[in-house]
Amino acid sequence: MIDLILREAVLPDGRTAIDLAIHEGCLVEVGSRLKMSAEREMEMQGCLVVPGFVDPHLHLDIALMNSTICPGRLEPYHSLAGLNQLLETRRKSFSSGDIEQRAGAALDLALRHGVTAVRAQCHVDPEVGLKHLEALLAVKARYADRMTLQLVVFPQQGLRDPFTQELVREAFRLGADVMGGAPNLDRDPAGGTDFRQHIDTALGLAMELDVDLDLHADLGIPLEIGLEDLEVVYLARRVMETGYTGRVTAGHVCALDSALPPITEQAIEWIRAAGINVISQPDLYRLGREDKHHVRRGLTRVKQLLDGGVNVAFASNNVRDVMRPLGNLNPLEEALILAYGAHMDTVEDLNTLLEMCTARAARAIGLKNYGLEPGCQADLVVLEASTPSAAIVGQVEKRYVFKAGNLVAANRVIQQTF
Repeated sequence: MIDLILREAVLPDGRTAIDLAIHEGCLVEVGSRLKMSAEREMEMQGCLVVPGFVDPHLHLDIALMNSTICPGRLEPYHSLAGLNQLLETRRKSFSSGDIEQRAGAALDLALRHGVTAVRAQCHVDPEVGLKHLEALLAVKARYADRMTLQLVVFPQQGLRDPFTQELVREAFRLGADVMGGAPNLDRDPAGGTDFRQHIDTALGLAMELDVDLDLHADLGIPLEIGLEDLEVVYLARRVMETGYTGRVTAGHVCALDSALPPITEQAIEWIRAAGINVISQPDLYRLGREDKHHVRRGLTRVKQLLDGGVNVAFASNNVRDVMRPLGNLNPLEEALILAYGAHMDTVEDLNTLLEMCTARAARAIGLKNYGLEPGCQADLVVLEASTPSAAIVGQVEKRYVFKAGNLVAANRVIQQTF
């Protein structure tokens, strides 16, 4: 007698009338009309069952801050520098309890939308110390049975200060999971930046601590950029020189969109060779706002990266905070935005988008035992659709969400009349 069988499901690969047998938190058999007995059976009625959604890049410690600090009001956009300054001002007032409350509410929202794993960026710097990390560690423990949560040390004030580097080491002693970084935040006393020094420091710390590296790369979008100016290319070269291939993820990579085709092609080859995962942020909110002519989208070259053999996923990034006052932690919503923004509009493209927030995102953050094969952990979402493309286009309901075989969310299905 096993724990649970989901009957008559459709799988993303097109198989229909499939049963999924779950026992002790894992899939034990997947096939047609399984002749097994279970303590509980649930009829899927031809709904699409996919692995739990994965959000591989979320600033969880500042998520929903607009809802608590200025409810009902959105800050007008002034400039990217202005947003950073506003964030610096506001985050000084955060208490540990505030961070925990907002992060918990964000994870509840993510669970409601089928997300069962999150890689969360977390501020660690001389201004806030380890307060944000300690709060998110408490949230991680509280949600351990519902959400896989990885915590990335995000140095909001750069890595130049040796004290910050010691804070980073202490963060991993406390329980952080992934080394982070953002070269655009590391300014020298004269106000300039040296992305090479920041990348070397971040990569060096990751290697010293034997953890993965998750770097914000090429967040700016200059009108013209050369191969040697791309942070992700320097990162790829250093990764290959140090042998740290397969352990690095680059978020944003927006400047690639401004590079001429020959430079883009060379950059993608470096990214592929270094085994760097790329996380696109489809929020379309901040970047390109100062453009007066040929306004850009602020996206990386998603389709070209995919065609070049790079593992590409997408993420929520910022949700209802000063960096983006919108967002619902809903991967289907972000997939639809990216479908428009990256011109991914064929059935094949839409299938890829669903893969980007499931299997590809899981690969990017190193999840083990993930998927729909026997032996995988039973993290599952039941979608009110029969195909991936229908799920994205229709923005369908997530009927059930399972974490390790346990039902963690159930949503009311609204019947459509067309």
